[in-house]
Amino acid sequence: MSETTAKEIMSRDLVNATDDMTIEDALKVLINYRITGLPVVDKKGKMMGVLSEYDILNQISKSKFSNAKVFQQLIKYSKNVDAISEDTPLSKIVNEFIETKYRRLPVINKAGKLVGIITRRDLMKVYYYRARLAE
Repeated sequence: MSETTAKEIMSRDLVNATDDMTIEDALKVLINYRITGLPVVDKKGKMMGVLSEYDILNQISKSKFSNAKVFQQLIKYSKNVDAISEDTPLSKIVNEFIETKYRRLPVINKAGKLVGIITRRDLMKVYYYRARLAE
């Protein structure tokens, strides 16, 4: 039996940011979807980076603009992002989460296009359901 891969456990129902998004638009997405971060993609769906609550708070706190204008600025996001491929085995995914303390890992295809995301919760579900099936 082969090991479970990213493709089998990733979420495909993605919420993305784009690099031309304002802080206000990004905040609306984070708040409405109750998430703490999201992948940033270009117009073709290629992975550009990750935007987190930390990135937004940092940008707002350092802004020279008044409160109203700061929300119209374009987002600044982390461009140095670890992403995994669709065929990454579960054991490697778990190690990546433990070693980095990431909350989410983008999954990309061979062309660098974002195809899914795996969160800590997705991993917990895998282990939970495996334990339930073993009973």
